[in-house]
Amino acid sequence: MPIGNIFKNLIGGKAADIVDSVGNVVDKFVQTKEEKDAAKLELTKVMNDHLQAMEQEVTKQLEQQVKEMDSARQREIQIATSEKAPLINKIILPVLAIAVISLAFLLFYLILFRGVSVADKDILVFVLGALTTYVGSILSFYFGSSIGSAHKQSQIEKMIK
Repeated sequence: MPIGNIFKNLIGGKAADIVDSVGNVVDKFVQTKEEKDAAKLELTKVMNDHLQAMEQEVTKQLEQQVKEMDSARQREIQIATSEKAPLINKIILPVLAIAVISLAFLLFYLILFRGVSVADKDILVFVLGALTTYVGSILSFYFGSSIGSAHKQSQIEKMIK
């Protein structure tokens, strides 16, 4: 489903309700049928223009996110392939990624297979939740985005053209 349709499905029904509500208020002040129809038409146009502007802003933000991710990947490729970059610069990101993923698996192991007190378990579950989020980000960075994100990117490219 295109991003525009998702956005319209989320807000479109409410926009129609707003137009109807404001139209009811306009009905109290405008007496002739032609004036009422013109006011409702103008209000609908304003709402549609606003929805279109909001959709364009969402598209712009998604484009910016995609550019930032691509920029980070390109930076890492340049560092990894540069002969002038020190070894520490080449290995720091992979080492940190491996450390975070290892820590997440260690906490999974501790919670599932070791006796952990209730107080410690609550803290470990909280930390594990944060680590799980980081692991997802790390995997997305190294192995690309999910199929859904790829679909989203193709929709953005279609909207741009």
